[in-house]
Amino acid sequence: MKDVLIKVLVVEDSLVNQNLLKGLITGDNRFELVAIANNGRQAIEYVSRYNPDVVSMDIHMPVMDGVEATMNIMQQSPVPIVIVSSFYQTSEVEMAIKVLEAGAVTILSKPFGPGHPKFAQTARQYLNMLKAMSEVKVVRRKPQDSDRQIPLSVSNIVTPGKETKGKGYKILVIGASAGGPEGLRTILSGLPADFPLPVLIVQHIDSNFAEGFCTWLNTFSKLPVHIGVDGESFASGNVYLPPGDRHLTIKSEGIIGVSADSQVRGLRPAVALLFQSAANIYGKNTLAVLLSGMGKDGASELKTLREIGAYTIAQSEQSCLVFGMPGEAVKLGAACKVLMPADMIKEITDLVIN
Repeated sequence: MKDVLIKVLVVEDSLVNQNLLKGLITGDNRFELVAIANNGRQAIEYVSRYNPDVVSMDIHMPVMDGVEATMNIMQQSPVPIVIVSSFYQTSEVEMAIKVLEAGAVTILSKPFGPGHPKFAQTARQYLNMLKAMSEVKVVRRKPQDSDRQIPLSVSNIVTPGKETKGKGYKILVIGASAGGPEGLRTILSGLPADFPLPVLIVQHIDSNFAEGFCTWLNTFSKLPVHIGVDGESFASGNVYLPPGDRHLTIKSEGIIGVSADSQVRGLRPAVALLFQSAANIYGKNTLAVLLSGMGKDGASELKTLREIGAYTIAQSEQSCLVFGMPGEAVKLGAACKVLMPADMIKEITDLVIN
């Protein structure tokens, strides 16, 4: 029996890039290229017509850009959208993030052309990302989805053990992947400027986008956001991210670890390493949050944290773009509470400040 091919729609206005992506997709027996759209408006039409399993979307295009096209597609005919872009200038970061907020599942650099030393590597990364994201179950987006308030049912809330109450929390660690930037924006814009804990974040994102992502977070976070440096002391009320393609951990109390150690289940940075280091160094004095993302990264480590008395929170399914990582955590019983990002703010500040 022949395997069912993954149907791909490419949205790209450059003929050179069209030919590059077409060659990659048609040369891989996992995929079927159903169409190439030249602009965002055509993309909306082609999604309805061809019902692709995944969309490879550029951002800067004539007629309609990738931001508006993604917003429309996710509101009308939801499908996993992978943003494939060649720009990472600080001035354009916000536009790229807007596409993620509109419902795109991830962003990565356009693959290099044949003859470039990194052609094979970036081509493989692109094709594997299309395959992985085609399996993501996305949901229809509504205008202002990120601001809606969804009442939590009793099944959404797990009462934490008595041992977690009244502890002196010393650090907040957050893990996120596909769909995570929206949750991070909500949390960091809601935490008060006098928040007394250091915050360490691992967000799976294209390595070329790390600096720009940090810049974007700083545009709304009341806490200063930094790229971590190996061996530096971290300060209360500050947020730290890893550099591109580096793990972020806690080396010892108050000290950041940044490393190029091997990938963990194909990931660098890995939420698993950050959470495990928090368990090792801060134990029950850790607050840990696992946001939207595909896969299982950080779920078992979140369970470890809960078992040693730390306070753990997973993002609720109805507020996630991808319920993979938090969903796995919920299955494992790793979360003290399951909340929307907007509700996490009050939960965290009540525990730490009030």
